[in-house]
Amino acid sequence: MAAFVGCGANGTVTGMVTANGEAVDSGSLVFQPIETGVKPAIGYIGNDGTYAMRTAGDEGLTPGEYRVLYMPPDQREDENGRPIGKPPKWRSYQGPAETVNVVSYENTIPVELEKR
Repeated sequence: MAAFVGCGANGTVTGMVTANGEAVDSGSLVFQPIETGVKPAIGYIGNDGTYAMRTAGDEGLTPGEYRVLYMPPDQREDENGRPIGKPPKWRSYQGPAETVNVVSYENTIPVELEKR
């Protein structure tokens, strides 16, 4: 029987998002794969700073290197497009410059946002 090389199991990714040592309580993360042909993943950040990544079809992330992008929450607007309330606290932050490595099965990856 032939063995299939490189067909490892997909990984799950969870973790905590922080900025300046404080839990980030809103927005979402996108894990953008470095390798072409690999699905990106998205994770929504909870009020406690935790996140869990999901892919389309929810089959887990392909092992490999990913760039981490932070998407701050949208500014609330009235029917005329004027901002309502305070702007989102984390809007001037972005994902870390270094990539993250996802391996098969379970991954816990803390994400520290950086000021733009």
